[in-house]
Amino acid sequence: MSKKILLVVTVILTSMILSCSSTSVGKSKFSPYYFYTDTNKYLFEISRYELSKLITFDRLAYKGSYIDDREMTKEDLENIKDNRNVSGIPSIVVPQVGFTTESLNMRLYPTNHTIHRGNDKFDSNQYTRISAFAPVFVLHKSKDREFYYIMTEFMRGWVPAAKIKIYSQVAFSGIQQMPFIRVIKDNITIGSVKYGIGDKVPLLSQDNDKVVVLTPEGSYTSLLKDGSFVIGNAVYNEELMKAMAESQLNNPYDWGGKEGYRDCSAYVRDLWRVFGADIPRSSGLQKLVGKKLIDAPKSEEEFYAVLRNAKPYRTLIFFKGHVIMYGGMENGDYVIYHAVSSLLNDNGKKVQISKVAKNRLKEEQFVNIWQRVIRVSEISPLISPELPKEPEIIEITNIMDKISKIGSYEKEMAEHNYTVTKQN
Repeated sequence: MSKKILLVVTVILTSMILSCSSTSVGKSKFSPYYFYTDTNKYLFEISRYELSKLITFDRLAYKGSYIDDREMTKEDLENIKDNRNVSGIPSIVVPQVGFTTESLNMRLYPTNHTIHRGNDKFDSNQYTRISAFAPVFVLHKSKDREFYYIMTEFMRGWVPAAKIKIYSQVAFSGIQQMPFIRVIKDNITIGSVKYGIGDKVPLLSQDNDKVVVLTPEGSYTSLLKDGSFVIGNAVYNEELMKAMAESQLNNPYDWGGKEGYRDCSAYVRDLWRVFGADIPRSSGLQKLVGKKLIDAPKSEEEFYAVLRNAKPYRTLIFFKGHVIMYGGMENGDYVIYHAVSSLLNDNGKKVQISKVAKNRLKEEQFVNIWQRVIRVSEISPLISPELPKEPEIIEITNIMDKISKIGSYEKEMAEHNYTVTKQN
């Protein structure tokens, strides 16, 4: 295994030198609507004060909460909080770096227990689902040593320590500069790891029939060119976006992605990752991305006039705690795509959907959704198939404070049940 890792690192360093001249990687450039945590600030060190503030910022109340199938006690919560091991944080923390070895759940507290308010489908301890081969900064370890506290580009929280592969900073940086493939279908197995739409896998080499990619563990495997991925970021086109959106129809609505499916914001985010737009994970931050078309329409006529002129699939419709993708017009009806728990119809009745759905607003009597809209915006790809001669420089916005508050709106809505390969 050590020989394989050495070989892979050698190939990585070689590919870094040759990538600009010999690698054919499709690129899609976007207007600077990128929102990242400035992870570079965690590359070298972080103080005990800063890390303690991050770890203890979010909290849950035990009163009115359940842990698995019983009422939660104050002692339950104190034991879980104690496992954060805040007293064990050194004065200066030098982060380790690595990658997730599979898709995994990121938690508010270092425990796998479900914490909920009476409906265990909405786990208050679930932050989000992290994709396989995601780069992470490891900042701390739980008292029971079962969990790492990590930072990613869009979220921070607790994950199983056994599912993080630690790398040297040289290898970590080199891997992230490699060419890559983007997965455009769900449930694609590469080596022994399952990937989904939007996931990114470092590319070592390719020929007419197959690619050779890196595995999170530091080995490599081959994969046939079977239409389940593209080389690099896909150049935006409406047909691919529609095909990917519809490929997920009827998948269960999954708050926080705990069961490996998607909620509303993950559905939108993963689709756009395919085209190189790593938009935020929460609907509250997604509404800050792109060109604003309208805020809180004053009438039905105003809202639908905007939709009639809006770009299908590039237009996002926001409620408080929910995001919808506009799919254009079909047979004179307005079409929307979203992962949703339930939706109020024009008669004021809550319609239970609980899946990724394609709704026709007139036919299904959802015309009055305009009354809950807080914003309509458009993500605007600058369609450009040419390759950049130099590495792209993109605008990075430090939104650490906002990221610390991710999920507050979506949790509120969810708790009220209102919306929201072949290996050769």
